[in-house]
Amino acid sequence: MAEFTHLRERLPAILKALAVGIPAGFLFDRLHIPIPWMIGPMVAIATFNLMGVRLYSVPYGRQMGQVILGSAVSLYFTPTVVAELGANLPAIAAATVSVFLVGGLGALTLSRASGVDGKSTFFASIPGGAMAMAVLAERYGAQVVPVAVAHSLRVSIVVILIPVVLTYGGFPLEAAAYRPDVPLDYSILAAWLAFGFVLGEVSERLRLQNGYLLAPIFFGAALTVSGIQLSAVPHWMTNFAQLMFGLVLGARYERAFFARYRLFIPFALLNSLFIVIASVTAAVVLAWAFHLPIATMILATSPGGLAEMTITAQALQISVPLVVAFHLFRVVVVNMGTQYIYTCVAWVFGGSTDG
Repeated sequence: MAEFTHLRERLPAILKALAVGIPAGFLFDRLHIPIPWMIGPMVAIATFNLMGVRLYSVPYGRQMGQVILGSAVSLYFTPTVVAELGANLPAIAAATVSVFLVGGLGALTLSRASGVDGKSTFFASIPGGAMAMAVLAERYGAQVVPVAVAHSLRVSIVVILIPVVLTYGGFPLEAAAYRPDVPLDYSILAAWLAFGFVLGEVSERLRLQNGYLLAPIFFGAALTVSGIQLSAVPHWMTNFAQLMFGLVLGARYERAFFARYRLFIPFALLNSLFIVIASVTAAVVLAWAFHLPIATMILATSPGGLAEMTITAQALQISVPLVVAFHLFRVVVVNMGTQYIYTCVAWVFGGSTDG
């Protein structure tokens, strides 16, 4: 139970984080900021941490948020929706290829601008899981810290910018949205969430990344496709999931850590913006090529985390199953294929891949 290590000494900072994060969520909600319960707490907690007031996220907060989100998303996978996903496999594959192209261009520009070695900027620019990319960076002798910094900054920028762009950019969000019509039954919901938590714990012990999110999605989707009706997830509960994600993202910003690498941060920020812009450009091209809604493709190609992009799709009602499918396929291919792509690229350019 590593999540509860140092709980006693961290408890005051956890309570302070809640005391800061909850009002921030209310404020951003009143200001009509999209995804307010994730963006508000994230910005508030990160600000306090960078000011030197160390705040921590709630133990198992990420896991609780993922189980709630996975349970809500699984309701979208009706037989009709699953059939539609199969018809969009070429678009999903093309979007995944674009991730590597955008990441490669980002790595090239970041390496030349910052002076950090190409190995490190490669793993810093590929939009895979931050932990997975850090592990690969260490394996191939790259610098782990620039990778961690770049991924934290990029996910934060995506979480803030993409929902705002989609909400206020004039994109049609509701026309293609499917909302499951399932009654709320708290007895079924409580049992399902408890079971989902067990599924998540088992899957992550088996080293499945994002297991607390993916296991409830897969298992719940199988039940939904089979015609077994689960319970709806109330709005306040998805807001709670947003809050947990916001606290986790904000807690990543440690003042000492970012101060130590402050010279690299401007380059990482510019690189993150470049990757976001390039991803949006790729989304426009793919939307035109495959006749898909542009808002769906912007979210589907956004270089953010699987959980963050899924909850954004769920909150904005943007083709949730399709967005999940895009990001799930991307995560699997990127996390499994990045090392082989790196080896090939290093061989082509005559570099060494030795750790």
